[in-house]
Amino acid sequence: MEINNEEIIIREALPEEAKKIRDLIRDAMETYRMNSGINTDVLESLTESTESVKERIRRHHCLVAMNGDTPVGTITISYCDNPMKYSFSSQTARTLREYRDCAYISRFAVNEQYRDTGLGVTLMNEALRMPISTRSGLVLLHTAISNVKMRDFYINRGYVVLDSEDSRGYERGLFAYMSDQNGGDNLTA
Repeated sequence: MEINNEEIIIREALPEEAKKIRDLIRDAMETYRMNSGINTDVLESLTESTESVKERIRRHHCLVAMNGDTPVGTITISYCDNPMKYSFSSQTARTLREYRDCAYISRFAVNEQYRDTGLGVTLMNEALRMPISTRSGLVLLHTAISNVKMRDFYINRGYVVLDSEDSRGYERGLFAYMSDQNGGDNLTA
């Protein structure tokens, strides 16, 4: 992938890149926090340790977009054998009951310099193409409902808002990408 005449390589992250990935996530999540109107002490991604990131890289599918030896984007896809754990209401429970398992997206971050270049779309598309995402036909994620840019980004990628709740002090939406219902052709720029 080429962005602004720079060669960007997307691949699985390595444990030894954990500190740089942690720093990328912290920077991106601080912007997300401010744009969402979230209090400073709510997002665990802002205080996550390098060891925690290293463990996530080992246990899950953590993609990283690299420009040379610098991570400029990342996204993590995890397997969940019980999508019902994400249910907020009986309506969502009815939807999730149709699925045995799901993939869950977290720690999606793009360096400020690379936002609005298509890198985020590319990372999301790569995540949705991974076997862990296509196996059950259901991919879930959370984002702040108040963050219009992120909310619209996910909706434009084919996600729907299943539910929302405010147990963390802000309205957090549960978004779902159901590839089996969408024919899997939502992977667009």
